[in-house]
Amino acid sequence: MDLILADIRLTDGLSFDGLQDIPDNVPVIFTTAYDEYALKAFNYNGIAYLLKPIEKEELIEAIEKSRRMFTTPPATREIADIYRLLQNQAEVYRQRFLIADHDGYITVPVSEVSYICADSGMARLFMKDKKQYTIEMSLDDIDSQLNPMQFFRATRQQIVNITSVRRVSNWFNRRIKIIVSEYPDIEVVVGREKVVRLKQWLDR
Repeated sequence: MDLILADIRLTDGLSFDGLQDIPDNVPVIFTTAYDEYALKAFNYNGIAYLLKPIEKEELIEAIEKSRRMFTTPPATREIADIYRLLQNQAEVYRQRFLIADHDGYITVPVSEVSYICADSGMARLFMKDKKQYTIEMSLDDIDSQLNPMQFFRATRQQIVNITSVRRVSNWFNRRIKIIVSEYPDIEVVVGREKVVRLKQWLDR
């Protein structure tokens, strides 16, 4: 066995009981929702202690750390395979929004959203067909669920779909204004600190 991923609290007790006799050259990555076992974990070949919910980047870094620390060739190859699998795993982004509609609900595809803005603690979706919907989500939550290749957080209050960018224009004080195809009267002005990222996003 080359690498162990162990949840500390199991249905029949703690995983430490089953790790007492593992060889010294087998690294263990512990996962748990509790932080009180952190010190004890490192007495059982623990090289990482990941608190749930686990971030993918943290898990990748832990596996990479085990690859650097434990050097037997078969282990290195197998751990490298796990590492590559995690790196290549496709992100799953939001595909649709569920919208309250009269006495029921409808769904609208994310691809049909032209522009999103903050609206009194919620968010307003401006659709390509000119319809508008208000949803009970913050712009931060929406931004974290959208494909960054498709959507750009232009300002703290605004997100734009790349398929709705008609053109961009130089604006005052080295800023840039985005002209939204379906809503040309909307002001979307990107600050200087985001201009480089905007150009990179448009040039992919």
